[in-house]
Amino acid sequence: MKNILTILKEAGIEIPEDKKVTIEKAVLENYKTVADYNNVAAKRDGYKESLDDVQNKLGKFKDVNLDELQGQITTLTDDLKAEKEARAADARKVELEKSVETFLADKQFVNAITATSIKDKLTEELDKDTAKGKSIEDLFKGLVTDADGNQIENILVTEADKNKAKFTTRTGKLPSTETKLNPSELMKLKNENPDMDITQYI
Repeated sequence: MKNILTILKEAGIEIPEDKKVTIEKAVLENYKTVADYNNVAAKRDGYKESLDDVQNKLGKFKDVNLDELQGQITTLTDDLKAEKEARAADARKVELEKSVETFLADKQFVNAITATSIKDKLTEELDKDTAKGKSIEDLFKGLVTDADGNQIENILVTEADKNKAKFTTRTGKLPSTETKLNPSELMKLKNENPDMDITQYI
């Protein structure tokens, strides 16, 4: 690439030495070389291609409702979070129930209904924030004892309950299974035979 002074000299124009620096500076500030021009043009073409590419990609989404899409994303995110929390809660409940069953394994309740009720209540108490810092034994005592610390009746089997007389055999002569009894007769029969199924006489 020829210098401007060389071009002028070849054209027969002589520039005084004291003017050469000024002319070179002015040319560099006001004109670009072919190489500089080509570089700028190449960058411009590159930008245009990039812009066209982006516009083509955006064109594929021109019919998409962005608000609706954002709403779906939010809903799915919330659903996923809720599902994870539900699974964590279920896993925690299973662990609590196992702990309660293990703890109650050596406890004797007056009947199955009471045992189930205490199991459910103990599991519920363990899952509360107020259970922090308390042992399962403390929570259990809170369910089976009164404010004075005395055991509430008809929950756990006591030594007195174990020593009560139990009738394991039927007393008296039983009516034929074909006999239908009235309510008072049914009640009497049941009192005399607590373990007996009296539905056959209804």
